[in-house]
Amino acid sequence: MELLLFHFTLIVLLASILASATCLSAYLVSRKRMMLLAFVAFLFYFFDVAWVFQDDFVTFLTEGAMDSFYVVARSVASIIAGGGFLVSFWLIVCDYLGETRRAVLVAPGIVFVLGSILALVLVPERNVQRFVFYSMRALMLYWMLLYIGIRFAATKSDEERARLKRHGGLYAMLWVLGIAVVASDANFFLLVEPATLDAGVRTFGVERNYMENLLMLIVAFVAARDAVRTLALRFERPLVQGGGRQEELVNQNLRLYGNRHQLSERELEVLYYVLLGNDNQNIASTMHLALSTVKVHVHNILHKTGQADRRDLIRDFWKT
Repeated sequence: MELLLFHFTLIVLLASILASATCLSAYLVSRKRMMLLAFVAFLFYFFDVAWVFQDDFVTFLTEGAMDSFYVVARSVASIIAGGGFLVSFWLIVCDYLGETRRAVLVAPGIVFVLGSILALVLVPERNVQRFVFYSMRALMLYWMLLYIGIRFAATKSDEERARLKRHGGLYAMLWVLGIAVVASDANFFLLVEPATLDAGVRTFGVERNYMENLLMLIVAFVAARDAVRTLALRFERPLVQGGGRQEELVNQNLRLYGNRHQLSERELEVLYYVLLGNDNQNIASTMHLALSTVKVHVHNILHKTGQADRRDLIRDFWKT
């Protein structure tokens, strides 16, 4: 059994680093913020698993007698690694949903760190302490899923609703695995007799949550798949000005981008031609508008989207 868990751990480590590297590659060619955040998330998770994997060797070398300094250091490392990948995923959710409020962006991470520290300081009984400590991760996951559900229920945009529905299967799976994560921690820390925690697989598994590992394997697969699609788009089917592929992608995302920035119908039409690389004179001729009118629309679009010029506007559209 120990050998099986050893190889499972290697698979989790390999999947984490491969997903991280693939997302970094996708970011370098697309400049999508979500890909950069995914790179950071999986890199942190790689270290999170590696450090827990390290505990098994320390336990073996010290014959189960870890000193207090090591336990404290490992708890701090767990907060850093856990906070790193969880906050990164939270920022991915915010980026995907167009959430920009600073308080909403930073508050969950602060709550996670403070809750984890308080669990270590205020809960004296070790097994209960570890259960509360690791449950902060599950609470962070639940918050992300609840926030997505709230946004789905509250949105009045058909485009946004359809976009979220495409990930309904993954959303349901994450809820199921999230519940399994807490159940697994409860089994190891609360239901198992303390005397058995030093026996066999318990030593290797007591600070591990295999349901969390499974959840992350699924998320890593989804992230790597999307990253590969981004790379394929840029290398196998590169965007060319006026090309059919570019127009198809603009049409797929134009209204969603416009809704996020409260662009009018006329501004969306102008933005469409801007994204295809047309200058103001060409847009005016195509739309049968005065050149001054087109300039006003472009100015309003830049103001609403917070971009300095057309080049930044186009980059922002493709990043988001």
